[in-house]
Amino acid sequence: MKKNNKALIFGISGQDGAYLAHLLLKKKYRVYGTTRSKKKNNLKNLNSLKINKNVKIFNLNNVYQRKISMLIKQVSPSEIYYLAGQSSVGASFEDPITTYISNNLSLFYILEGVRNINKNIKVYNSTSSECFGNNKKIYCDEETVFNPVSPYGRAKTFGFWLTKYYREMFGIKASNGILFNHESPLRKKNFVTQKIVNYARNYKRGDKKLILGNTNIYRDWGWANEYVEIIHRINFSNKNDDYVIGTGKCRSLLDFVKIVFKEKKIPNNMLKNSKKLERPNEIKKIAAKNNKLIKSFNWKPKYTLNDIALKMLNKEFF
Repeated sequence: MKKNNKALIFGISGQDGAYLAHLLLKKKYRVYGTTRSKKKNNLKNLNSLKINKNVKIFNLNNVYQRKISMLIKQVSPSEIYYLAGQSSVGASFEDPITTYISNNLSLFYILEGVRNINKNIKVYNSTSSECFGNNKKIYCDEETVFNPVSPYGRAKTFGFWLTKYYREMFGIKASNGILFNHESPLRKKNFVTQKIVNYARNYKRGDKKLILGNTNIYRDWGWANEYVEIIHRINFSNKNDDYVIGTGKCRSLLDFVKIVFKEKKIPNNMLKNSKKLERPNEIKKIAAKNNKLIKSFNWKPKYTLNDIALKMLNKEFF
């Protein structure tokens, strides 16, 4: 690894941003990042990983093209990672406009900035399995047609095509990672896996039931710290392309609940399903067909849903 490698992470205070920063620091990068707020509570993920004093953070609450370009010139990074934006599928139904803007406006300015400043800067954009939506295929790869059913999925679909366009039209060294669900103790409280874990960790006999929406949905669950490793490998390599990132395994949300409940000896009847918490459009069953990733990088995740649930329950960050 070159000693002068510098990385600029947009969304450094989120789950993936914090884990990626930790990884890059171990690889002797100089790490810079942006966040919407430099308040202590917003930087708790960096504090949890004990790296808050090892990264240079810029406040990027208001996004302007000139501001993004100036930041790229100031940092002069070898790699840029775009991990920012509103990331809750549920919240995207409540505020689709913010979801679209937060996920794509900065990305547009970054790609345009790199085009005008230095085309040798490598750019990685995180997109989502929500882009696939409900289609006839359960196992999705890079050739699967996008059919998003949520505002978040549609926003991420736009970001995917935008990144691909700049790569093919302007020769930008840009890649998309289509990430399936990936969890850790750094997840925000409004994410369903964290809601389940927090309930179980604090459970006492006589407590009210855990109320969730539809738990009969199936997802490809991964471990976030493993995913940032392949994210870095994709961006560091010269294999600028689009990649599905997932385990290739499909398990239900109910499976996650049962693992956690069993570990904490909570009766299964303490789970209650509510129609009110179900999303307007919900993907029923989806998983990654990650052949391209395996072939290109010889990468296979080692953690299972059981491992992930217990790590979250015990607050194991690594």
